Amino acid sequence: IQGLAGLKINRLVLGEFKNERKLQKFDRSCLEGLCNLTIGQFRIAYLNEFSRNDTDLFNCLANVSVISLLSISLGSLQALLKDFRWQHLEMINCDFDNFPALKLHSLKKFVFTDNKGASSFTKTELPSLQYLDLKRNHLSFKSCCSHTYFGTTNLKHLDLSFND
Repeated sequence: IQGLAGLKINRLVLGEFKNERKLQKFDRSCLEGLCNLTIGQFRIAYLNEFSRNDTDLFNCLANVSVISLLSISLGSLQALLKDFRWQHLEMINCDFDNFPALKLHSLKKFVFTDNKGASSFTKTELPSLQYLDLKRNHLSFKSCCSHTYFGTTNLKHLDLSFND
């Protein structure tokens, strides 16, 4: 990645490309040049152990438009409490300790599907959100849902199917 410094990249995909297996080890040093790139879309996929200390890599991705996290063990995402300029965020088939308490003012589309570990929905602050897909997570919505839970009054699409 350091060799790409200064380039504008439309889409950068890291991880196991063919989705046949999860990478067992993640060498954080391979991401050191990430802050020197201009990236439109970023996808990281199929990493078995993504250390909680590695979540600060998202600071280098603050200006990316589309972020996709696929089949990653993330645990907690406190790093995402910052107001990044992301417009589209996908978290698919990941492992979490809790539902991420997001505060992303520019986010318009949030896809959170087929994830493990997040059993109850947490309030979010997503004032620009228009599209929310929370299907197949086994989430509980017992005391939910109003526009205050999603932090938006702009929602046009909501999918809560296949949850508890």
